[in-house]
Amino acid sequence: MIQPEDISRKALAIYREYLRAWVQGDGQYFPRRVPAQRDPGPDVVTAIDQVRRLREGSKEVLGYGYSVEWKEVQSRRHGKNLFPSKVLFATELDLLRVIGKEREFRRFTEAVTRLRAEFPELDSWVRSNIGVFTDAAPDLDGLVEVLRYFKEHPRPNLFARELPLSVDSKFIERHERLLSQWLDVILPPHEVRADEDHFARRYGLRYHEPDIFVRFLDPAVQAELGIPYEALAVPLHTMGGWTIRNVRAMIVENRVNLMTLPKCTRTVAIGGLGNGASLLRYVSWLQHARVCYWGDLDSEGFVILSRVRSIYPATESLFMDCATLDLFRHLAGQGSGRRPPGPPANLTPSEAEAFRICDEEGLRLEQERIPQAAVVEAFAHRLGARHDAPMSSSLVASKRQV
Repeated sequence: MIQPEDISRKALAIYREYLRAWVQGDGQYFPRRVPAQRDPGPDVVTAIDQVRRLREGSKEVLGYGYSVEWKEVQSRRHGKNLFPSKVLFATELDLLRVIGKEREFRRFTEAVTRLRAEFPELDSWVRSNIGVFTDAAPDLDGLVEVLRYFKEHPRPNLFARELPLSVDSKFIERHERLLSQWLDVILPPHEVRADEDHFARRYGLRYHEPDIFVRFLDPAVQAELGIPYEALAVPLHTMGGWTIRNVRAMIVENRVNLMTLPKCTRTVAIGGLGNGASLLRYVSWLQHARVCYWGDLDSEGFVILSRVRSIYPATESLFMDCATLDLFRHLAGQGSGRRPPGPPANLTPSEAEAFRICDEEGLRLEQERIPQAAVVEAFAHRLGARHDAPMSSSLVASKRQV
C-alpha cells in the first residue's frame, strides 16, 4: 500500500508536470490523481498500520495535502476494513504544501509572467525549458536588466564591468549560457555573431585580448602604418583596425622563427598564436591578403593549419608537406602524444599524408629545427624574399602598441 513518503516522491514528479501545464495555460489540472499501489500488506497488523500512517499524513488529518478516498473491502485475509481506493491532490496548494514548493512556485509564476510581458518573443523558449527557467527565476531581476540593456544598446563595445547595470560582471559570467540563449532570440540577427561561441565576441563586448606578435618584413608597410617599431606585441583589436593593402601575411607558430625570417617585400609576419590562430578571423585586412602558414610539422601543427584555412581558404603552407618531412626527418623528435580525433579537414594531399605519418609515428619536426639556410632559400623561391640579415634578437618586441 502506498505510504506518505511514496506520495511525497510522486508529488515532486507531479509538480514538474504541473509547471509545464501552468505555462501552457492548463486550468483544468486539478484534481490530480496520484498513481498508487493500493493493495494492503500481507497480514492484518501490517495493513492496519499502513492505513493508519496513510490517514495521519492526509488532508483529512492535517488540513492540507493529499486526499484519500476510502472503500470498505471484505477479504478472507483482512476481514472487513476501509482501504484506499484513490489518492489525489485536490488543489494546487495541496500539492505545493506537501513538497514545500509554495515560495518557489510563486517566484516561478511571477518570473514567467514578467518575462512574457517584457520579452514575449521568449515565450517559446520558456515553454521548452521549464527546468532551466525554474533555476533562473530567483535571478530574474538582474537577467531582465541585462537583456534590456543589450536590446537598447546592442554590441556596446564595453567591458562587462563597464556596463551601467546594478549587477556585476561576475553575474553575467555565471549566466552566460542562459543569457546567450535569450539574446540570440531577442536581438536582430545582424547584432549577433552567430559563428562565435565566445560570449563577449558574440555580443560585442570588449574583453581581455591576447597580444599578437607582429614583425614587418618590409619597412615600406611599416612606414605606411606610421609604426616606429619593426617588431611589436599588439592587441588583437588594434591590429584588426589597421588599413593595409596588397600585402602578404606570414603566420608562424614560433616567436623565435618570427624574429629570424628574412626580409620580404610587402610582407607582415604574425607569430606566437598557436591554438589561438582562429582569432585571426577578426583581422579584417587578412581577407584581402595573401596568407601563408608555417607551423611545427606534427599533428597539432596540421590542426592549426586546417583551422587557419577554414577562415582563409586560400592559405598556403610552408615546410608542411612530405618533401619537408623526408628531407629533415633526421631532425624530428617525438610529439606530445596528443592525437586529434581524426584527420583535419582543409589539407592538400601532400599535407594530409605528412599528417598521417606524423600522427601514426608520433613525430614532431619543430620549426626551429629547419636550417636557416633552407628558410632563406624557401622564402626567396616562394615569396620573393631579399637576402637581408634577420632582425637582431635585441630588438625583439618588448614594445607594445595599444
